[in-house]
Amino acid sequence: MITPRFSVRQDETRVYVTIHAPHVRAQTIEFDVDEDQFKFFASPYYLRLTFPGKVIEDEAATASLDAANGDILVSLSKQTPGEEFKNLDLLTSLLATRRERESEQTESDGRAGRPGIEEIGGTISAEDQEAILNDEEFEWEIPQSLANPDTDTLLMGSAKYGFNEQYIGFLEHVHSTANEINEVEDPEN
Repeated sequence: MITPRFSVRQDETRVYVTIHAPHVRAQTIEFDVDEDQFKFFASPYYLRLTFPGKVIEDEAATASLDAANGDILVSLSKQTPGEEFKNLDLLTSLLATRRERESEQTESDGRAGRPGIEEIGGTISAEDQEAILNDEEFEWEIPQSLANPDTDTLLMGSAKYGFNEQYIGFLEHVHSTANEINEVEDPEN
């Protein structure tokens, strides 16, 4: 799954998340708010943010899609109005899993954390894809990373496709989405 570009800002009572997810249909967008976590899913994009404070999805919560530039603006209410969420500009800390936050906390406290198992690779197993499609219980603590801003310069040597050869990299993560249409295993190459 692809972690979309995003930005977060706040005011006295609300937290605003702007997600850049081009080429998604409004019908496929899903949001979930659970205390301090915000989850966004629209195939092939997935974003899970853990805020330093609690947010709620109430009547004042809004979401709007600007289809022209692919931006989604989500507005959530703070559980405690007036509370200032620290370090919202540190995007990698917002992407951290609960386990990563707990291990950072134990290291900063001087206590030795339990040894953990690190999963290498960014693909989702076939069993997990099946669990998602069948609405079974799925562990949403997928490791995420920010997009590399130099991706466009790295892809200059790649093959271009589409009208007037103006597209590169749209099929890069097609193997991570379960579908029965694509028969080519690596369409980018």
